[in-house]
Amino acid sequence: MLYWITRPLMKAFFRITFGILGGFKVRGQENIPATGGVLFCPNHTCDADPAAMFLALSRPAYFMAKAEILQLPIVGPLAQHFRSFPVQRDSADRSALRFAEEKLKAGEAVVIFPEGGGNPENRLQPLHPGALLVALRTRTPVIPVALENAQRFWKYGDFHPRYSGIPFIVTFGKPLDLSDLYGQKGATEEATRRLSVVLAEMLHQPVPEGKPVPRN
Repeated sequence: MLYWITRPLMKAFFRITFGILGGFKVRGQENIPATGGVLFCPNHTCDADPAAMFLALSRPAYFMAKAEILQLPIVGPLAQHFRSFPVQRDSADRSALRFAEEKLKAGEAVVIFPEGGGNPENRLQPLHPGALLVALRTRTPVIPVALENAQRFWKYGDFHPRYSGIPFIVTFGKPLDLSDLYGQKGATEEATRRLSVVLAEMLHQPVPEGKPVPRN
């Protein structure tokens, strides 16, 4: 009950904050399913990204967040209140993936940043396969999300946001069609590749190569 009272208040706070810092735009909202399980997979460059997703989403969602954030005073309990759940990054955290699966099967929305963390390059990085593994297991729609101008708001490594002069842009892409991969060998790798290609196109960046690397 408290969540439904505080959620619009927090969205208002973020809306005002982004407005002061340069503006906020959302595109492709028609691609957000109104009901049913759905997995949102945004790119990730800085600490402003989760707040931007929270503000842009027209429906409540659960957010996979690094365990260290949820252990911080004030910030941790607040994040948990707004449906963040912990993941031990750069490891096969089965409990986090299992939690995400349970929520998707229950018809909830889940947000997972498949790069695994922010990066100073401001470039799309190789994706971890966990998000797509969950999507394939639950046969859930996957919505790619492009976050642009993020580092103009909150540069990687900084401790606070700053005025950007340009809007933070969140673009929801069309759902990925992964139905031909259900039950197929190598499905997770191929699904991850498809998401990488689509995100790169949405961000007007090259498709990342190589394996995922540890992120902060």
